[in-house]
Amino acid sequence: IIPEALYAASASSTSLRAGLPRNFLSYMGTMHDVTDTGSDILKNLEANKKDGEESETKEDRRQKRMRDQQEAFKAEAKKKIARVCKEAVSMITSGCDQIAKRFLSDRLPPALTPNEAAFTSDNRAESGGKIFPNTLVRLAKPGLARLVIEDDKAVIYHSLDNSRVYHEQPLSPLEFEIDDAPALEMLLTTTEPHWICVQDLIHGDIEDKMEISQALYDEGILAMFQSDIPDRSIQTG
Repeated sequence: IIPEALYAASASSTSLRAGLPRNFLSYMGTMHDVTDTGSDILKNLEANKKDGEESETKEDRRQKRMRDQQEAFKAEAKKKIARVCKEAVSMITSGCDQIAKRFLSDRLPPALTPNEAAFTSDNRAESGGKIFPNTLVRLAKPGLARLVIEDDKAVIYHSLDNSRVYHEQPLSPLEFEIDDAPALEMLLTTTEPHWICVQDLIHGDIEDKMEISQALYDEGILAMFQSDIPDRSIQTG
């Protein structure tokens, strides 16, 4: 996240693209650290002024000037670091999505149990494989798919097509419209032992609910169960 945050912040801020102050090495670094000695000098100066003494030496003035330069340098650095950190915080969600995508790409294909496979498209011949408004659906196996938002599209990444050979097959995502995202989120977060009815998905059109569910079922991402008589009043495809 930090490299991307630095790039994004510097693209919008000329101050982050500016070079370091000229001759900053002449007053910054361990060999110029006057945190302790400089503090003592300043205290002595203040004490002397209270006593009416004007005994400030050339070295005292040099130390004081160096301390002022160091404080100004640190304040400016702190401000710039805070700007990058603020940008990084705004990128945490997308950064986690990138980590999830990388994990899906790295992992082996999911091994479904016989009970899990019985409700997927692998068992289409027995279940019929058709999604209706009153069909119950859920994610076939926890962790096998991930919803991310990319270029104003809702994109589903999954590991079902992964090979047992590392990175032999690239991820093959499914793209949906951005207004499909709430329904997709409900589908991917419903896992065993729970089910969700297709008609209860968050979406304006029942046809879209059915088409989204059908697409994920056909891909093997969803499991389905038809407990009631299919509601054939609405047909898609």
